[in-house]
Amino acid sequence: MTIQVNVPDHRPPHVHVVMTDRRDASVDLATLAMTSRTLRASDIAEALIWIEANRAFATKVITECNP
Repeated sequence: MTIQVNVPDHRPPHVHVVMTDRRDASVDLATLAMTSRTLRASDIAEALIWIEANRAFATKVITECNP
């Protein structure tokens, strides 16, 4: 899986978690709430841990890339 920032992208600040089979989820950086039609939080548990630990960095990247 990969964690991506789309440029340009809409608010609120979020990242996308994309699986190798192209299923994906959007994760809100403020709340860590996940939105997906095809994945459960348990499917991306490792990504959620990384996102939580690196929330400030991800928010900085999103802010710089989506002014």
